[in-house]
Amino acid sequence: MKEITITPHAQSLLWKEKDGNAVRLYLYYLSEGNTEKDGAMRALDLTLEEYASAVARLLTLELIPSGKRLMDETPPTYTREEIAEAVETDNEFKELLHVTEHKMGRIASPNETQILLNIVRWMGMPYSVIFLIVNYCASTMAEKRGRRLTVNMIQKTANKWMDRGIDTPDKADSYLRTLEKQNEYIDSVTEVLHITAMTPSVEGYLREWSDRATPIELGERAADNAAVKFGSINTPYINGILRGWYEKGLHTLKAVEEQEGVRKPASGERPANPERMHKPGDKQPSQSEQAALRRAREYYEKKKQKQENP
Repeated sequence: MKEITITPHAQSLLWKEKDGNAVRLYLYYLSEGNTEKDGAMRALDLTLEEYASAVARLLTLELIPSGKRLMDETPPTYTREEIAEAVETDNEFKELLHVTEHKMGRIASPNETQILLNIVRWMGMPYSVIFLIVNYCASTMAEKRGRRLTVNMIQKTANKWMDRGIDTPDKADSYLRTLEKQNEYIDSVTEVLHITAMTPSVEGYLREWSDRATPIELGERAADNAAVKFGSINTPYINGILRGWYEKGLHTLKAVEEQEGVRKPASGERPANPERMHKPGDKQPSQSEQAALRRAREYYEKKKQKQENP
């Protein structure tokens, strides 16, 4: 039999561990160097539910390398007695439940409590990260017209974070900082482009622009182009313009203007009236072109009014 060594840190955790299957699985891990499902279940005579719970517990204790949960498995179902025992014996879970209920403004249902327990035991999400998720979700919901936090939102966010490998406090902090920068960018863009309908698709476009570090003035130029065609803000069309420029390596307004050979009017300068640019004898614009020009004039007038009367 292979000789194994248990570190003092692991030993101190295992002395207090009430889940015997987790202790046995850890010893198996030290002996075999892995927690492969079929081999561990066979060697330790564990059911799938027992194995999943043991792995989740070891992940929570950070005694085995973190990895994604088994996506094709069904999370275990806990009895009321097991849930009550978790609340009574696991101080961290008790605190998590208390904080979640405080953020929701009500007592969690048995099903909601079970979802939280699965996030801890089945998904193996560390408590430190779950607390960040709860606070993040609560803040997000509060910004949406005072809506309350829900456990389902916590679960969806935990799934998303786990899929992205955000399973440590440092990774979570880095991710939240990125989101904060994106939100600041989105606020600036919506103000400059006067975007009022923030649908999920529009938000997705804006986050894409933020990820590419698209200058806001470049977005404004694309919006001007869209206004000529539609007479209003058309975010999918603007996104297509920006994506096209990005793929061509045009990452600044100067690069776009040099490519198009057109200079953008200076601040406060009224755009030239497109209709006056036609000389006598020139081919007159078609009806569709005239309509586009009319929409462009209306857009510029609205834009000017908003600038003069913020």
